Amino acid sequence: MVGLALEGGGAKGAYQAGAYMAMKRCGIKIDAVSGTSIGSFNGALIASHDEKKMIELWKDATMTALLGIDEERVKQILMSGITLKKIKVSISEIYKIFKKHGLDISSYRALVRNSVNEEKLRSSNIIFGLTTVKLDNLSPLEMYVDDIPEGKVHDYIVASSYLPVFKREKLIDDGYYLDGGFYNLSPVDMLEKVGCDKIYVINIKGIGIRKPRFKKRAEIIEIKPKGRLGSMIIFDKNSTEANLARGYLDTLKVLNKIDGHDYYFTKKTDWYYRRLNHNISPKLYKATSAVLNSTSEKDTVIKALEYALKKEKKTNLKKYKQIDIINDVKKKKSDNIVYKYIDKLSIW
Repeated sequence: MVGLALEGGGAKGAYQAGAYMAMKRCGIKIDAVSGTSIGSFNGALIASHDEKKMIELWKDATMTALLGIDEERVKQILMSGITLKKIKVSISEIYKIFKKHGLDISSYRALVRNSVNEEKLRSSNIIFGLTTVKLDNLSPLEMYVDDIPEGKVHDYIVASSYLPVFKREKLIDDGYYLDGGFYNLSPVDMLEKVGCDKIYVINIKGIGIRKPRFKKRAEIIEIKPKGRLGSMIIFDKNSTEANLARGYLDTLKVLNKIDGHDYYFTKKTDWYYRRLNHNISPKLYKATSAVLNSTSEKDTVIKALEYALKKEKKTNLKKYKQIDIINDVKKKKSDNIVYKYIDKLSIW
């Protein structure tokens, strides 16, 4: 069985949506999905086969729609907001955070209720599970959809996402809950328990506690960004679309469908990279590979092209064709050693 574990991370969840679409493009079929916090929301849509709806929701997402407040209010909350240190403090400190005026969760609650079809989720061929924490005794809950009472799925998804920056309010049967990240940010163990022997983990660098794996027998394939994805709370259309793109491209890279380290390039064979180098003198190759700290002809080409892209301040949110970058550099006639190397690259 193949599983998908979705970490918590608020607005950074757009990265997961992009990543899943790349997995789907590559023909990867998921048998079970588990999520924490925003991962439980994305996971419910994936398990319901509503991934197109998930993408549209993230494309249209705004701070006002999700949080019901203006940008200045969000910035104020974030400045005094959550850190890893606060997650590990005593229960009395958590209560103090809850007593403060926080964000209104009604907009997010409405989004969950209007987006997740409980009937489709329950009848799906994909197993769904989530994590949350009951506040009164800090009791962790790992719940599969069959464990959740009828009509309560939306409430448990909201409970899984309930950070201390939200206003304190009762969510389920007069009970208070905390974000599942306070117990298990990345619920891989839930997937192992239902028999998954291959698990894709989409790590969005959320804040929380990573619980040890269950039996450590499953093959784990981690998909995560090299750089920052931004804030869990402060976001706009541009940052959301950027994270969708990063998730999609990073996943294709992990699945060996594209080349690159810090940028993304069309997938090519080793022969292609050897052929590019066939006119390079040993002296020039040695000097360039030393500058770039590269380990092979392919690695040297990729690092050289990425060097040029960084030098020219090009975006790293698109897939490039190697030959296009080479031709652009050839026009510059630079004395830079890496540019000289690129200038000599030739497929013919």
